Amino acid sequence: MDRGKMRRIVLLLIAVSALIYGLQILIFHDVRNTAFYILQDFAFMPVTIAIATLVVGELIAAQEKKERQEKTRMLTSTFYTELGARLMALILRAADDGAELASLADRSVDCEEEERRLRRELSERDIRVSINEEIYESSRKLILDRRVALLVISSNPMLLEHEDFTDMLWGVFHLIDEFRLRGDYSRLSEEDIRHLNEDFSQVLKLMLMNWVSNARYLKEAFPNYYSTAREKAIQSKWNIR
Repeated sequence: MDRGKMRRIVLLLIAVSALIYGLQILIFHDVRNTAFYILQDFAFMPVTIAIATLVVGELIAAQEKKERQEKTRMLTSTFYTELGARLMALILRAADDGAELASLADRSVDCEEEERRLRRELSERDIRVSINEEIYESSRKLILDRRVALLVISSNPMLLEHEDFTDMLWGVFHLIDEFRLRGDYSRLSEEDIRHLNEDFSQVLKLMLMNWVSNARYLKEAFPNYYSTAREKAIQSKWNIR
């Protein structure tokens, strides 16, 4: 609504209110009581504004944010379908406690409290990854082959509502920069490998945490799809050897 139209509506409402008060005075001939109730209305106005704009406004904003987050959940699911699940499986094979981490990822989460507890457990773990040539080259090819899909997913501004997921995407994009800078595994120095181990460890932690949230979303929104995906993940044991 443009400002001119809004101004006209406000003036019309004020005129209607003045007309009603005028009729009240004309009919009941009681200026004193009318003035008293007008002041009463003005006295209550700050309370009305506080409740309507602050309390109700915050509740509406929180609900709208939740709805926006739910609408972008499909993007997070698409990430794991397109790239994330395979990349996570690769890195888990290089993790010191990969089998245990895979077991945590396979854990069924039924409510928000369980999700928070499992995410907190993962965030507090000291995850260590030691890459080798196979893991490095396979991850490099997987990520670089899907750069366009990553760019499409990350271009959605609503993803900013998902801070953890955004952090994970930036971690994956950082790996792309590292791959471009360092090239083939044969060209890596010991210092390069140590640095990459830290990068891969951080990406794995963020991917696991977001995987937990995505799994609960799929379980609630698409239970049949969730059951099939989880069964395949358990059967493959995330390809950990």
